[in-house]
Amino acid sequence: MRKTKAILLALLIAGMVLASGCMGEGITSGSPSPTTSSQPSTTQPETTTTQEPSTWEMKAVWSADTTGIPFMDMSPDGSLSAAIDWNRGLLYLVKPDGSNTTLNLRRNGGEIGPVVSSVAVVGDQAWVLASYGGFAGIRIFSWNGFVGEERHGGAGAVADYMLRSPSGNHICYLVTVSPTEQELHCDGEKITLTPDDYDLKSISDSGLVVLSEKERAFVFKDGERILTFNTSRVIAYRDKLLVSEDGKLKVFSRDGKLLAEGSYPFDQTVLLKWTLIPTGRYLLWHEPLGDTHVLTWNLTEVKVLPGFPYFANENFAVTAKDGVIHCYSLGDFHEVFSVKIPGDSLGYIKLSDDGKVMLISGETGGFWLYAKD
Repeated sequence: MRKTKAILLALLIAGMVLASGCMGEGITSGSPSPTTSSQPSTTQPETTTTQEPSTWEMKAVWSADTTGIPFMDMSPDGSLSAAIDWNRGLLYLVKPDGSNTTLNLRRNGGEIGPVVSSVAVVGDQAWVLASYGGFAGIRIFSWNGFVGEERHGGAGAVADYMLRSPSGNHICYLVTVSPTEQELHCDGEKITLTPDDYDLKSISDSGLVVLSEKERAFVFKDGERILTFNTSRVIAYRDKLLVSEDGKLKVFSRDGKLLAEGSYPFDQTVLLKWTLIPTGRYLLWHEPLGDTHVLTWNLTEVKVLPGFPYFANENFAVTAKDGVIHCYSLGDFHEVFSVKIPGDSLGYIKLSDDGKVMLISGETGGFWLYAKD
């Protein structure tokens, strides 16, 4: 309990003093192909026209004034967003049109308020990982209310962290059930860990799970440990591993083969945001005190985008700089839309696969949902 409280307090304090150094997550729309129309008449030359890149405006459709650590998530298709009012123990569920419902995380009036550590949208449900007083674990909610729960440990058990893979096909969470033991729960399977100071770092769509313990990282697949690295800075993406070690970015296959290496080290910022975001085609790497560099997987630089990378999916990249959020296509790097940061600071960003729904938080609370106008 001591460890988790210290982490939460440190994140909250750091978020309150950190200047909003823009971070962005991105979504890419498919870039249009040039279309050619040929004139049948021999007296007229053939003409070629190119379709303009797709751009649109985003409109705020919902917001909530909250304080505390801004845990949130959105389904990849944008159909459901979840946000946590950390201090009041409330869960907001929001649809792209702005319709919403507010749910109390307590099951009865006398229950101790939960200490939330994560939220994830899984299908049409929101999973809330928290320390609920008598246990640590998951409470599951749908639009219509409470669905069920998973309990681990007893009084004093601590909820550590939860992650879902980008597509949502895998989900893992970590709980401390005693002073010497943790449990990692992935897709219904449990792994017991000792000692109790592991952190959950990453999970990929292929089921690779990365845990760290001090300055080491351990990669699991189907409940078995398959690799160990002498650094805690490891990200899993599909069947590859991105490792920051000795001032280098190293790309490994799942069997430990080194595929590429370059001078692009990465780490986590406050609120546990990585300064490197992998996508199927590109890696988005933030240069310290600089901008976002777009790299191929063989570590060839192809583009520089302004600001910090807050989010990216297979179609778009979202960055922020000088008070403005920018969304770029990863097809041709044209700007799809821009939005002024709505609050005093910027915490997290989630964008739907099609780029038409965006969820934003401040560093210490406040949420805004945008949809294509």
